[in-house]
Amino acid sequence: MPSYLLDKNVARRIIEALHHLDRLSFEEEMVLGLWRQLQAEEARLFIPAGVVNILQPLAHLIEVRTFLATVEPMETGRYVKRWTRRLREHGFTREDAPVLALATYGTDPAANMLGVDVLISPDRPFLTNFQERQGELQARLAAMTNQLPAPYNRARLPIMQHPKDIAAEATPPLSGQELINDIRRRKVRG
Repeated sequence: MPSYLLDKNVARRIIEALHHLDRLSFEEEMVLGLWRQLQAEEARLFIPAGVVNILQPLAHLIEVRTFLATVEPMETGRYVKRWTRRLREHGFTREDAPVLALATYGTDPAANMLGVDVLISPDRPFLTNFQERQGELQARLAAMTNQLPAPYNRARLPIMQHPKDIAAEATPPLSGQELINDIRRRKVRG
């Protein structure tokens, strides 16, 4: 089963879109479609544990409750901090480096997995930096993992994608109205 880490911007846009389904922007419709598509594929969806902690006090809102019911917290695993420091040396921002490190060395709450398959972020500079430095990052990660015990020696870089790129690959694509009707049904049941 594929696993995805949604960065805080994707999470925020999904919740905002759930809040006002009657007037969705193209971008909001796109992230909602992506979210529903990944659920239909039974993918494991994660958000950083810190984002879950921020959202918990807002769980009385149906949009937040609906979203949180579909995601799991990605916990900081061993070596996340070390990998974050190394990522900072490759030009990743103070905000982006921990997210990429979490996607590489984070764990689910039961610590049954290491990292995710795909990191989804709408942050173009973050994605561009990753793409431009991917070879360097692979080499740096390989040098680091060679010195680590199992299971940390099996860490791998995630694939990084913009929500638009994943939504374009979705089959079958969800129409905007089908998406809105489906989400409304879920909100009523929620």
